[in-house]
Amino acid sequence: MKKITNKYPQYRAVLKSSIAGFTLICASTLVQADTISTKIDLGEPFPFRMGDGVEYEVDLDIGYQFDSIEKICIKTEVTGGDAGAAFYRVESEPVKPLTMPISQTYAQRLLYSMDAPTPENPNPVWQMADISFCEGETSILAKNFLDGEGKFTFYVSGGYVDFWDFELVVEGDVSDTQLAIVLDEPVEFSVPSYGGRVNYDASIRNLDSSQSLIILEQWSVLTLPNGDNYPVHKSRDVVLNYSEAKDYTRNYLTIPEWFEAGDYELTWYVADPSTGVRVKDSLHFTKSAD
Repeated sequence: MKKITNKYPQYRAVLKSSIAGFTLICASTLVQADTISTKIDLGEPFPFRMGDGVEYEVDLDIGYQFDSIEKICIKTEVTGGDAGAAFYRVESEPVKPLTMPISQTYAQRLLYSMDAPTPENPNPVWQMADISFCEGETSILAKNFLDGEGKFTFYVSGGYVDFWDFELVVEGDVSDTQLAIVLDEPVEFSVPSYGGRVNYDASIRNLDSSQSLIILEQWSVLTLPNGDNYPVHKSRDVVLNYSEAKDYTRNYLTIPEWFEAGDYELTWYVADPSTGVRVKDSLHFTKSAD
């Protein structure tokens, strides 16, 4: 399986914080209100050829949290190929540690059409139609992307497909409060066995145009490799004007030597006490055993 991680896409960001060099990890173009279209970088320039049975795991951060998603689509623009079917597979994200995920695979038979012969093109060939998987609000894919991040696996069978474009399109209600945290470390960073510091940046933005001033609550927790939650800091007030961002630069997390080796997840939460609506964002790192 080939893994594609689109955590730092090189496309134009719609929302930008004032953190130097740090955007809300967004590869999206805002097509219309509450519709986000995110280009997926498959690691090679387009047109991109996907071979028979080669699976691509796409790990995507679209840069927005949603209160609800009405429709979510995986779309491609096809330039050619002879494959017979396309598939995508998705697993439900665990509600709590050690929860067993639900896996579903969706298949789509690929369609072909041929133009009528003309003097300019007396021998037309069969052309593959574009591929589009669309799911509703109750789908696993939609539920996974409510927090703006999710994974799915895509592949074709019975031949190859040449893609000119590959994107995820989400239609829904974008949350009035937007949150992003990002690791400020090298790609291969790992906390040494004797402990150390984890640097990261964060940004909170108020998109609620109905309120000129809003008071939010923010807190964070660290999930240990065994699933236990370790408090990072207690709830604190965040006061924001409309369209204002609160940036937290040069944050750091101290990991002591006695913490076990393995995978860690730092999660920030932001809640609006007046509505009870809560958004979250996470980053991941590891602690070495040696």
